[in-house]
Amino acid sequence: MRTIRAKMLLSLFIAMLVTVGITVLLFVRLIDDILVNQVKSQLHIQALKAARILHEGDIDGLSSTEFRFVVKGLMMNADYLLLDSHNKIIDASDTRQEGNTLHDSVAASEGITTLHGKKVLYNEESVRGLPYRIFVYSPLSSLRALYGSLMRTTLLSIAASFFGILVIGLLTVSRVVRPLNRLKEAVRSYEPNRAQIQDFPEGDRTEIGELITTFHSMSGRIRLHQRNQIEFLQNVSHELKTPLMSIHGFVYAIQDQVVSQEEGLNIITVQSQRLMDMVDKLLQLSRLEAVDEHWPAEALDLRSIAEEAVQLLLPAAAERNVRLELEGAGLQVMIPGEQLFRILLNLLQNAVRHTSSRVKVRIEGPGIGTAWAIHVEDDGPGLNDEEQEVVFQRFYTGSNGVTGLGLAISRGIAARLNGELSYTRSSLGGARFSFLKYEDEFPKSG
Repeated sequence: MRTIRAKMLLSLFIAMLVTVGITVLLFVRLIDDILVNQVKSQLHIQALKAARILHEGDIDGLSSTEFRFVVKGLMMNADYLLLDSHNKIIDASDTRQEGNTLHDSVAASEGITTLHGKKVLYNEESVRGLPYRIFVYSPLSSLRALYGSLMRTTLLSIAASFFGILVIGLLTVSRVVRPLNRLKEAVRSYEPNRAQIQDFPEGDRTEIGELITTFHSMSGRIRLHQRNQIEFLQNVSHELKTPLMSIHGFVYAIQDQVVSQEEGLNIITVQSQRLMDMVDKLLQLSRLEAVDEHWPAEALDLRSIAEEAVQLLLPAAAERNVRLELEGAGLQVMIPGEQLFRILLNLLQNAVRHTSSRVKVRIEGPGIGTAWAIHVEDDGPGLNDEEQEVVFQRFYTGSNGVTGLGLAISRGIAARLNGELSYTRSSLGGARFSFLKYEDEFPKSG
C-alpha cells in the first residue's frame, strides 16, 4: 500500500463502504418507521371495527379472520383480546388465553409493548356502553417479512451505484496518477547535460501541473548550476594555468640563462603571490558553501570599521591621485566584523582601481526594509548594461580586474549575513556598490 494509486483506491473503497453502511442503516430505520406507522393505522381501524361489533352486542361475532389487513401487498392477521375492567380476558383470538388475567402493563392506547414475552404493535379501544376494552395486536416479527423485497431492491440499487462509483474512481485515479508516473520516469532518466527532456508532461493550473512546472523550473536551475560549475572549473584551470606557466617558463629561462636570475626570480615571486591570492580566494568561496561555518557576531561601530578600511587603502589611492571620502555618523551594530571588513575592503579596492579621482564611502541608518547600509561610490566610467548582469559572477575581471573572485565572494558573504550586495549608478557619475543589511538574528545594540 505504498503507491498513490493504491492509497487513493483504498481511501475511496473505505469511504464508499462507510457511505453504504450509513445509507443502509438510515434506510432500514426509515422503512421500519413507515411500516410501523402503517400497521398502527391498520390496527386502529381494526380496533374500531371490533368495538363497533361489541357495541352491537355480538360478542360471539369476533373472529381473527375479521381483522385481516394489507400492508405493502402482504396480507396480515391481527389478534385480539377482550378485557373487562379487571384486565380479565373474556374472549381472545387464541381461546387458550380466555379466563386469564393480562398482567402486562399498557401505558397508552397504542404503540409497542411486550405481550407474553414478545414485542407487539397494539391498539386499544373502549367499548361504548359496555365495561369492556378491545386489545388488537400484531407481532413485530410479522413486519420482518415486509423487509425482504424492499431490502433486495435497495441493495441492488446500492450495489449498482457502488460499482459505478468504483469504475469512475478507477478512471479518475488513473487519470491523476498518469502524469505522476510520467513525471517519475522523467525524473529517473533526468540528466542535466541533456538539452531537454523527451516525452515530458506539460504543466497546467492543477496541483500536479504546478508540480510539473516546478520541476521544469528546478531542472533549468540544475542545468544552469551545472553549466556554471563547468565554466567555473574551466576558468579556475585557466586562471591557475597562467601563473603556473609563467613560473615554469621562467624557471627554464633562468636555467638556460635567457634572463638574469634576479629578473626571473622577481617574476616568479609576483606570479607565485598571484597564485596564492587566487587559491586563498578559492578557499574563501569553498568556505561560503559550508553553511555550518560559524561567524560570531560582535558589537562594532560602522564608521570605525569604514575608517580602518579607508586608512588601509590610502597608499594605493595616493599612487593614483584618488581622494577617499567618508560620510555618515557612527552606528553601533552587531555583526561578524571580519566578514563585513572583507566586503568593505574589496569594494574600496575595486573603486580605487576603476575611479578617475574620487571615491566616497557613505553610511546610512535604518531605511525602508533595511537595518542599515554602506555605499561605496566612485566617479569612474561605471558599468554598462551587459557588465551589470555579470559583474558578480566568478572570474569576471572586467577591464582592470585581477582575479574576478572578489565581488563573487563579497556577494556570498553578504547573503550569509542576511544582506544584499547590489550595483546602481552613482551620483558621482560612476559605479555605486551597496551593502544593504536586513533585519535578522544579529540584533542592533544602541
